Amino acid sequence: MTAGRGLALALAAFAVVLGCVPTDVLENKTPSASAPSSPSDYALPAGLGPYTNVWSADPDVDLLSEPVAVVRATVEAKAVAEMVGRHESYPGYGRFLDQATQTAVGRNRIDVEDTPRYERPIALNGTRRYRMYDVEETDTTIAASICDITFGIYQQHPAVWRGIWDPADLQKVTDPDRLDTDGHIPAYYHLWRIELKQTHGPDNNPEPPNATPTTTTGLDRADPERYPNQDMFEEWTLERYSVSVSAEPRCEAWTLDAYPMAVVGSEGFAYPTNPVDPAYLPTLPPFPGWTHIPAV
Repeated sequence: MTAGRGLALALAAFAVVLGCVPTDVLENKTPSASAPSSPSDYALPAGLGPYTNVWSADPDVDLLSEPVAVVRATVEAKAVAEMVGRHESYPGYGRFLDQATQTAVGRNRIDVEDTPRYERPIALNGTRRYRMYDVEETDTTIAASICDITFGIYQQHPAVWRGIWDPADLQKVTDPDRLDTDGHIPAYYHLWRIELKQTHGPDNNPEPPNATPTTTTGLDRADPERYPNQDMFEEWTLERYSVSVSAEPRCEAWTLDAYPMAVVGSEGFAYPTNPVDPAYLPTLPPFPGWTHIPAV
């Protein structure tokens, strides 16, 4: 099965989001939040809701190693930034994007995070699932491909008119433009390629003095947190963050494994009921999660 029209439609919608954000949203309507006195004081904005993140990867990928953890933080922080803006996302994320490499496709295809997409964050329930594959590491770089899908998270109470790329809500959908040709509510996946480079300051010292360690290797999985409260991006630069235009059979197989109740039609994946039933979209414990450093 290929993503077909569904993937093309999702990519088109993504492009629209990048280039056609309403002017009233572009005004200074970012949710107010006092900046933490230190990264360790950071907390997710409450308006985002209780949703969690669950990761999977090939058996040889250590989701808790530092480079892989930075990739995870990059992806999770992007989802938060789309709701509240880059500088209210994970600690250090705003600076991380400000220093991102300029590429041939623009500023890494993440201009939408300059300003939140909505007047207010959409409170989400459920679980965002991500799949990491094709991880390539050197001593100073890491590259990885990421699958994600809108299936799994939902709006308990719709905050805005929902487009096809937004999380489902619990109301019956009657607008034919938001249904596939079979009358189902579609769920689209994205394919991302991320490349990061490790730096050690302007003099490239391999062990910069007073550097705060960001490694998460060996952390206890028994008590995971939803977000990091440390700067995971310190000493890393973003070289590439781009969306793929090709279908990925591994993403499709992963989606069916994670959501066996999903409807598979001519346009891709869809929810089995209309309205969406939250019973098959539980809020799972985050995996592998994060641990918090003590507040200073």
